[in-house]
Amino acid sequence: MPGINDSLNWNLTTRRNLVATNFADGTSYIPTLTIPGTSYLMMFGFRNIDAKSNWWLAADIYQQLLTLPSSTSDYQASVESFRTRCRLNTLSLVKFPNYGLLPFLVEIRFPKWHKKMDLEAWYYSGEEYDPSMQTLDLIQSQVSEIASQFSEE
Repeated sequence: MPGINDSLNWNLTTRRNLVATNFADGTSYIPTLTIPGTSYLMMFGFRNIDAKSNWWLAADIYQQLLTLPSSTSDYQASVESFRTRCRLNTLSLVKFPNYGLLPFLVEIRFPKWHKKMDLEAWYYSGEEYDPSMQTLDLIQSQVSEIASQFSEE
């Protein structure tokens, strides 16, 4: 993927210090966070300085598409289409499937044992590399070359 190493292609979506909420039923956890997904390539960083040494899971990341199969559906226009896990104390590169629907929602769900979390989320704005398009370009150039050979004869 050309350009992912160029810091000018990365744009901060959110930077937050999250803390657990105390609920009426006595539970305490960090509520689910939803942010806009404006690129199929994003980077997430999670840090919890109070994490135990054996904790590795920071959060589950979900892609929610803003679509429905029909206007008569009984469901809200949020279709869960992808899930991945991110580790603590590192940046995770996430490539969401491209369904041709931008924007989408990124839902971040935190394990109940985390009582605070520092989060950074970045979206990629550079040119996305698509191997199938590169192959198609190569085929088209070869067809054009063959066609030009026939037109010369």
